Amino acid sequence: MAYAAGFTGLGVGATRFGGDVMLDLLAGERTERTDLEMVRSKPLPFPPEPVAWAGIGITKWSLARADENGGRRNLWLKAMDRLGLGFDS
Repeated sequence: MAYAAGFTGLGVGATRFGGDVMLDLLAGERTERTDLEMVRSKPLPFPPEPVAWAGIGITKWSLARADENGGRRNLWLKAMDRLGLGFDS
């Protein structure tokens, strides 16, 4: 038995993909999905509350400011990009 949790945002698509990855891993099959970096490596742990709440608030505010300023990113967003946690796609 296995389970996956924590899906947000794109819900159905992400859940379906996660289920397919989990089935591949349980079967011991090497597939394109199991070769992905995000499957092979452990993610950074999400910080506990209230740190997570503050980080999300700062990020939302920073993204809104970037939208208002023609896409110019502030120090917070630049730091997130450098850490690989950015929203520059």
